[in-house]
Amino acid sequence: MATARVASRYAKALLSLAEERGELDAVANDLVTLDEVVGGSADLAVMLNSPVVKADKKQAVLDAVFSKHVSTLTMGYLRIMVGKGREGLIGDLAIEGKNQLRLMRNVKEVSLTTASPLTSELREKVLGQVAKVHNGEVELQEQVDPNILGGYILKMGDQMVDASIKRQLRSLGRELTEHDYEPEF
Repeated sequence: MATARVASRYAKALLSLAEERGELDAVANDLVTLDEVVGGSADLAVMLNSPVVKADKKQAVLDAVFSKHVSTLTMGYLRIMVGKGREGLIGDLAIEGKNQLRLMRNVKEVSLTTASPLTSELREKVLGQVAKVHNGEVELQEQVDPNILGGYILKMGDQMVDASIKRQLRSLGRELTEHDYEPEF
């Protein structure tokens, strides 16, 4: 919990500085890159969190990995984090930064699970319906789960709509078992 708070503060400071300098879009792209690389490489995450590896070696690795792929502002910020011994928070910084950026830009993250992939027409229809509820941009995360049999599960923030066939069948099964059925003759 404490690390999430610290990462949140670092992210807020980075985004504030980027906004001040007019580099918010570049830093937004950098956060995606940091999240993909650090989140996708267990070895890098272990190295960043290791107390055995010296700070100068960590900085050399970060320079080699990120210097050509992120802005100078973000690279300088990573150097500050290493200097303060907070390099283990880089992955959390990226996640928190992306979350704070969504809040700043009024972008709502929506998760949609369907039994089969969405067509572009259906995707636009879903985005249109979500736009009626949320006055702002929508970031749609699609997942395919054949286990739901049909329908969809929509999650937006702390709200969820489960209109899956699997849930409806479970509900029907519960209803049938809870009520004694006596046929009339």
